[in-house]
Amino acid sequence: MDTTPTTPAGAADALELLKSALAYLAAADPTQVPTAIQAQCLTVLEQADAMSTAARARYLAAFTAAQGYREDGDYSIRSWLMHQTRVTKATACEHGGWSRRTGTHPRIMAALAAGDIVSKSFARALCGWTDRLPEDCRDSADAILVSAAQMGMDLPDLLALAAEIEARSRPVVPDEDEPRFEDRAVKLETTFGGAGVLTGDLTPECAAVVAAVLDALSAPRGAEDDRTHEMRYHDALEEACRRLVAAGLLPERAGQPIPSPPTRTTPLRITLTLTTALRTTSPRIRAARVSRCRVRSCCRPG
Repeated sequence: MDTTPTTPAGAADALELLKSALAYLAAADPTQVPTAIQAQCLTVLEQADAMSTAARARYLAAFTAAQGYREDGDYSIRSWLMHQTRVTKATACEHGGWSRRTGTHPRIMAALAAGDIVSKSFARALCGWTDRLPEDCRDSADAILVSAAQMGMDLPDLLALAAEIEARSRPVVPDEDEPRFEDRAVKLETTFGGAGVLTGDLTPECAAVVAAVLDALSAPRGAEDDRTHEMRYHDALEEACRRLVAAGLLPERAGQPIPSPPTRTTPLRITLTLTTALRTTSPRIRAARVSRCRVRSCCRPG
């Protein structure tokens, strides 16, 4: 039996093959195959999700540029997506965002299309980080982060590298501004029922790391996620703190380890150690020193 993958003759043929393959997997009984096959399916489906996101983005960008939605009587691409593909408004906006990234983040979109370099969630996080950079630094920063991902760097290490890139992209602060560093502060006030109010003045380096953490952990959980941006940031902060405690990266207090939080009312004092923990150098960070050296030349203001 010939198991050589069929090469599609065109876009229509490719779509039929795609639907046929997905229909087979959707109808199959996964309990009847070994766990190794189950794992392979999960891995390949994640890669297919990344590749389909990149493919959809390219076709949607071309369709939008040609204003193809007008042929169906729609006034915008978002309206067309909602009417013709039956997606929610939130999903239509998400698809539109990916289509715009084909122009603003071509390197990340190329890595997404490869399937096995970055996942959809990784790519979204990378774009979010470099979007905060000056425009003339973004492409070089994208190249560095994609290269690091190819080397096997995981999300926390990529986060630390992205924060360093962002810090180095800022203009040099004049010496007379140095005293403002002494204004740094974080204050937590506990109110009724154990709730808290957190306020603070962060240094640029601390702000970059905290923002990268919150952005990475605050992505919406699908179209049904009705949390506000502020709510998602709150939940991301709690999640970051819990991961930090679970990883065992916190120092001991009075000779005793800090216990894992039993409930959702996690003391936010952990945020004070966040920057220090994320600066811990891992083997993969050390392996990316060459990439970091390139940061100095490509992201330093002229």
